[in-house]
Amino acid sequence: MAYESVTAPGKIGKLEIKNRITLSPMEKNWCDRLGNPTQAYIDYYAERARHGVGLMNFEATYIDARGRGNLFQLGLWSDENVAAHRRLNDAVHAHGCRTAAELNHGGRNANTHRTGLQPVGPSNCPSAVVGGHQLHELSVEEIAAVVQSFRDGARRAMEAGYDAITIHAAHGYLITSFLSHVNNQRTDSYGGSDENRWRFATEVYQAIRDEAGPDVPVGIRISAEEDVEGGYKIDSMIGLVRQLEGLGLDYVDVSTGLYESLEFLIQPMDMQQGCLLPLARQVKSAVSIPVFAAGRINDIDIAERALSGGDCDFVHMGRAFHADPRILVKTLDGRKDEVVGCIACNKCCAELFQNKPSVCTVNIDAGRERFSTVVATDRARKVMVVGGGMAGMEAARLAAQRGHQVTLFEKTGKLGGWINVLRAPRNRLNWGRAMEDRARMVERAGVNVVMGKSVTAADVRSEKPDVLIVATGTKPFMPRYVAGIDEEMVTNYDDIIRGRVDVGVNVIVVGGQNLGLTTAEFVAEKGGDVTVIEATDGLAGDLEYMAQKMLLARIAASHQIQVRKNSNIELIGSDFVDVQSGGKIERLEDVDQVVFAIERAMEIDLINEVTGSGLIEELGIEYHAIGDCTWPGEPYDAVRDGNAVARAI
Repeated sequence: MAYESVTAPGKIGKLEIKNRITLSPMEKNWCDRLGNPTQAYIDYYAERARHGVGLMNFEATYIDARGRGNLFQLGLWSDENVAAHRRLNDAVHAHGCRTAAELNHGGRNANTHRTGLQPVGPSNCPSAVVGGHQLHELSVEEIAAVVQSFRDGARRAMEAGYDAITIHAAHGYLITSFLSHVNNQRTDSYGGSDENRWRFATEVYQAIRDEAGPDVPVGIRISAEEDVEGGYKIDSMIGLVRQLEGLGLDYVDVSTGLYESLEFLIQPMDMQQGCLLPLARQVKSAVSIPVFAAGRINDIDIAERALSGGDCDFVHMGRAFHADPRILVKTLDGRKDEVVGCIACNKCCAELFQNKPSVCTVNIDAGRERFSTVVATDRARKVMVVGGGMAGMEAARLAAQRGHQVTLFEKTGKLGGWINVLRAPRNRLNWGRAMEDRARMVERAGVNVVMGKSVTAADVRSEKPDVLIVATGTKPFMPRYVAGIDEEMVTNYDDIIRGRVDVGVNVIVVGGQNLGLTTAEFVAEKGGDVTVIEATDGLAGDLEYMAQKMLLARIAASHQIQVRKNSNIELIGSDFVDVQSGGKIERLEDVDQVVFAIERAMEIDLINEVTGSGLIEELGIEYHAIGDCTWPGEPYDAVRDGNAVARAI
């Protein structure tokens, strides 16, 4: 692919941009408590500017302390923010990249527990997603004060050196709430008709335009649709954009959804790549100003097709650059096989909901760019890594890159470990990309990989490594206390998913969290009828919110999967199980398979062998145990462990 559209210079108003790839706004929780970007924040964006991004939209930037969404969010609410923002802009501008400030007020999405202040809105329509806090309904005089806050934010943005200003009118924040057909219940001049609902957004635009003048591009980010029952549709937003275009609007950035429909605005891997492009195309057909498109565009090829096909004028890529800051230059240089792909696991965003800093499952260096340099070892050693999951692969590849002589042993015929379970259902296939990328990195690093080898203490003695890294992961937990656990029809998720055991017709899956429901979907896709037995009253509670929501919707709509919560198996027979629910026992008959997928147990046999025998001390081996064999966690935890130990040896 020639990538002629991606690399073509672009223009917004009078602002020239070197290409059509823009970094989409993406909150990180990396600022200080007053909204100032930290050095880690600056390093992150400078790294991506260095590798070819044309324009950066950092993140939703609050212009009022009452409208802050996250504790460590970017802010331009005070003149004291300007100096730090200037440093951020200078670092990015040094690489020929343009910047846009995305000015925002959280409105009903703000959280009293984080701001210490009552959230506000056009009407008292609380958001259950962020805690259900009662809203203060803004008076007309208070609306005017918020408009002035947006204008003050624009002034600070220009003082800080931003090249453009985006008004955040998407995702259920304050401006969206005024636009909303659901959350704006006013009967005055700011509610009722579309024209009245548009009034606040129009006043904000006009105030920012008056402050910025004619030469600074001013655009707006919209949710094309609310994606909730009774919400507005795209025609309404096209009407707003056309009205603002008549007043001099320079560009429109097309997203969609509210927090209540979060899966549409932070799309998990269950959703198609480029899923919002049809919305961008509809807007583009109705306006003459540049249109930005977003929505799981995690491949430069998709960006090229979107641009060349007329869907948009600029392509937002956020999580793709989070996963690999060099995705653009690698692709343009013909090294696409070296790109570390975003798999849309949403670990980056899930952390924000827990008020933690954003991270990345496949790029452990995200947010740690200053410390990501691979330092060559001054003492090359023989390193033995046991276990080819994410922890073992990361440890092996980085240790080899540092100059150590590394051999990686994997007992099965496939690298990836736990990832091979996560990727089993068709809606979660993207997990395979994480495994495949890491396996290629292992190969490029020159690691000697030995497959189909179950390592014992005798093998360690024979190898005589200087360093032993045990990353043996987990194995299925089989509850020996369940009567009938040894019946022939009993198996586990690993044997089913890896094809060691054929899928039955009438199947009981024990476990209704992510592991159990992943197994249930896989069994259903293979033709089995499934009854899920879950001991608690919650399902997939260990899965990030967006993917959980979509998974539960699929389970609810499935004709092959039934769920019994607050239940457990008391007895397994040759073709039946006794299930307890609410103290009552019910016998389920004609069962031909029981699959345990409750949880994973640490695989510690080798650890016990080499530590209990004194072998480590006898041979003077430097020993490390990492990843899930020390405690079952998420893939991110495994990669982090592998990276840390490889840097330490």
